[in-house]
Amino acid sequence: MHLETSGIPILDEAGRLLGYRGADIDVTEKRQAEMESQLLRQELAHFSRVATVGELTASIAHEINQPLAAILSNAQAALRLMERGSTDLKELQEIFSDIVADDQRAAEVIRSLRSMLKKESGAHQPLLFDDLIRDVASMVRSDALMKRVSMSFDLGLPSPSVQGNRVQLQQVVLNLIVNAFEAMDSSERPKTLQIQTRETDGEVILSFVDSGSGIATDKLDSIFEPFFTTKKDGLGMGLALSRSIVAAHNGRLWAENNPDGGAIFCVALPAIKL
Repeated sequence: MHLETSGIPILDEAGRLLGYRGADIDVTEKRQAEMESQLLRQELAHFSRVATVGELTASIAHEINQPLAAILSNAQAALRLMERGSTDLKELQEIFSDIVADDQRAAEVIRSLRSMLKKESGAHQPLLFDDLIRDVASMVRSDALMKRVSMSFDLGLPSPSVQGNRVQLQQVVLNLIVNAFEAMDSSERPKTLQIQTRETDGEVILSFVDSGSGIATDKLDSIFEPFFTTKKDGLGMGLALSRSIVAAHNGRLWAENNPDGGAIFCVALPAIKL
């Protein structure tokens, strides 16, 4: 049972405590409803991550297949050298170094994917925000190539910069990158996406600057409403969930039009005080 209690002390003329007068309000149903609502939001956020990753299946498969193909090619080259009785240890060392690097790359893609698909999000912790952005960007690198989008980075936060839930913030970054790609699908201009981080006035600012057609002025606020979408097959939950996640981190998420064309999405989070 959950109660909200309020009261005041009752004192005699000498100031001695005689007791309390107050009231208890039963808020059990209200608290249970809040907990159920929170569970539903978590389920919806997990569904959104799974759906987004599903859209990137071809890109992720390509990201994993590339290092696997390189590992196979290098391993076959090493076998041929050994079959010929070659004793060129330097060449063998270079081959094995390449195999290790490609294995680590494939493992990193799988690690990032598993992290995104986790249902249990984990607690808030100090995060290297720039590394988190690079992790997500590596997942969509092939998608960027297929869509002919040039991604550039101006990341200036080398040390732990925010306190947050890694999986949830990954979801925000992934949603905003995928949205930017889709916003440029029909653009006749060169497709570019600039991702920038900086710290100013006690906040970490993350910006996504695309070269799409921009956002209609009357829709700048509506795009963050649940189920509002301009996509043919969209659910209209990505931006709403992203804003909800950012708000839960005591941050802000907003959009504006770029004077040079395209849109700018910005995330502001409290910076860690080191």
